Amino acid sequence: MEIVELDVAMVDARADELAQLLLDAHASGMALGLAAPLTAGRAAAEWRSLAERADGDGRVLLAAIDDGVVVGAGHLARADAENGRHRGEIQRLAVRADRRGAGVGGALLDALVLRARAAGLSLLWLTTHADTRSDSFYAARGWTRTGVVPGWSQRPDGERVPNAFFYLEL
Repeated sequence: MEIVELDVAMVDARADELAQLLLDAHASGMALGLAAPLTAGRAAAEWRSLAERADGDGRVLLAAIDDGVVVGAGHLARADAENGRHRGEIQRLAVRADRRGAGVGGALLDALVLRARAAGLSLLWLTTHADTRSDSFYAARGWTRTGVVPGWSQRPDGERVPNAFFYLEL
């Protein structure tokens, strides 16, 4: 498996594979910030939008490619606030359904953390649906769970659910 940085051209070339990551997430009840209904076209457009904003300096889109196919992706976004340029958010870390539990998510997360360090970030944060596999994944990888906010987000089925918030000091 190889972790690569995606630009707009690469996202366009792999639009179907990337879209499938978000469609798989929705099918598993994980919204990743996107309300239902989610189409393949809209999912691909979301990845393209992230690639368009990538600047290599604290805003980067990475993909895990195995046997020539995208099996996972994730985004690092440096904070826009002037007093928050030291921190970044991990967004849309998604792994293809048939590859979950095989180390893809961990490899992507590790690569995003390395990129954050290289960009001079000293703090990362993220949020995920509480009491899910994702919640336990981040805790097991050494991220600190700060708490849970009830009704924070809406799952693809429309139910409002609590989200757990995590941070990692670099």
